[in-house]
Amino acid sequence: MNGPIRVLVVDDEALLRHALRAFLSADDRVELVGEATDGREALAAYAACAPDVVLMDIKLPRLGGVEATRRLVEQDPGCRVVALTTFTTEWRALEMLKAGAAGYLIKDSTPDQIVDAIVAAHQGDRVVSPEVQRSFVLDSLDDANPRTPSSEALSEREREIVGLIARGLSNAEIAEALHYAESTVKADIRNINRLWRVENRLQVVLRATQLGVVSL
Repeated sequence: MNGPIRVLVVDDEALLRHALRAFLSADDRVELVGEATDGREALAAYAACAPDVVLMDIKLPRLGGVEATRRLVEQDPGCRVVALTTFTTEWRALEMLKAGAAGYLIKDSTPDQIVDAIVAAHQGDRVVSPEVQRSFVLDSLDDANPRTPSSEALSEREREIVGLIARGLSNAEIAEALHYAESTVKADIRNINRLWRVENRLQVVLRATQLGVVSL
């Protein structure tokens, strides 16, 4: 990573913007380059300050976060949006992710969790709050086929990694917990995705629950 990750904050609550400004400025991994109070301002601010990652609320005046995200991603497919919202329901998260968001966090996430999600999104990963992951899993179990692929395809280390993904840990946190290099963790996750025919962490957790590798 060359220099800090440039972040645009989009939220209509002044107090929250102030709090985000305070802890983002205290972390040298990120740099706050702009703020917006609604979706229309977000579109203009994105064009003006060219952020790497956008922290986007969902409930916004004039133009909501879902539509603003959709437009940003249409205009720039490389745009990385992380939702930061009070909504924990599955359909809200799904709506935002389908619009092109790279992550979905709830507003009681810790500053470290928010910055970690920004870093993960910038690196091409998807991060979803554990509370929302649980909602996705429980709502999807009835439609799932738990028999394929097999959980036996994973190594013991990969099964450990899956368990930590289900707890909401980032790649860096998993590497620290298991005493592996982060590059090793990333390689193992790519192999898990290939073996289980999934594309992101949310699908890993769903598949792991179907196969009994983890329980929520």
